[in-house]
Amino acid sequence: MHTSSCDTGAKASNTDRRADPRREIDLLMNRFLNGYPYLCRASDISRTGMRIHPINGAHSATRFVGLQFQLPGCADIVTASGEVVSAPGKDGPVGVRFTRMPALSAARVGRFLAARRPE
Repeated sequence: MHTSSCDTGAKASNTDRRADPRREIDLLMNRFLNGYPYLCRASDISRTGMRIHPINGAHSATRFVGLQFQLPGCADIVTASGEVVSAPGKDGPVGVRFTRMPALSAARVGRFLAARRPE
């Protein structure tokens, strides 16, 4: 299980709380709200969280969410639980901090990040 903190999902600022660097991605994923999957697009990921963009009005005041996605180049499904830490507007991106992640999923995210270092 992976427990960590710090991805706000917000743009960098003087009060930026992120501990790990983010990597840009562009993938479709499921965000589970009240047990139901809603399609979202992820735009970045780190070891501690990710920024997601709801599609077709999948908005909710739910603080905790389930996440399910497939990283580029990997056939395996990554699962995690997360806490919404940034949701600037109804139609804007949502910053999610991972609160629980199985060890296999955390290892997959770690390998993905290590293989795609920014230039």
